[in-house]
Amino acid sequence: MKKSHLSVIITLLLFVSCHPNKDKSTDTIQKEKAATEQKADDNDNSIKISFTMNDVNGKQVSVSDVFAEHQITVIDFWASWCGPCRAEMPNLVKTYNKYKDKGLGIIGVSLDEDKAEWTKAIETMDMTWIQLSDLQGWNNSAAQMYGIQAIPFTIIVDNTGRVIDAGLRGEQLESAIAKYLNNQN
Repeated sequence: MKKSHLSVIITLLLFVSCHPNKDKSTDTIQKEKAATEQKADDNDNSIKISFTMNDVNGKQVSVSDVFAEHQITVIDFWASWCGPCRAEMPNLVKTYNKYKDKGLGIIGVSLDEDKAEWTKAIETMDMTWIQLSDLQGWNNSAAQMYGIQAIPFTIIVDNTGRVIDAGLRGEQLESAIAKYLNNQN
């Protein structure tokens, strides 16, 4: 991921997202941003995603198995109580419906704590893809493992779980998906 691209992503996340540390000073945020940029430069495209979590029915799902079924998969970190997540969801639903038969998979990872609110949001927003949560809120094991600091946040992976891109929304996300899927055909 290019350094300038990551800077834009982090800036967007700070201003148009839900995050647990809204009291952070600008100085602290800038230090975190610099550390994240350095880490991305050092590990460009070398990160692989892998975890197991329960779906809405309590069944354990290995995301690696899901990745293998698709050319690319979007992991969408979100929560039912997050306004920006809910605002972004129609874009994700539209993109999924457009590309699901062309090799796109999506895995929703909810940072909810209330199962009833989580499942209601899934139904209300017509999210027909796999939904996972450990119902631990910001302590969600996958979010902790991958350093998710704000939601909504997306990670695009290939069929092996290798990270292709991250932090994209709306038209940027759809463009990246279209580009990647068109290059694979």
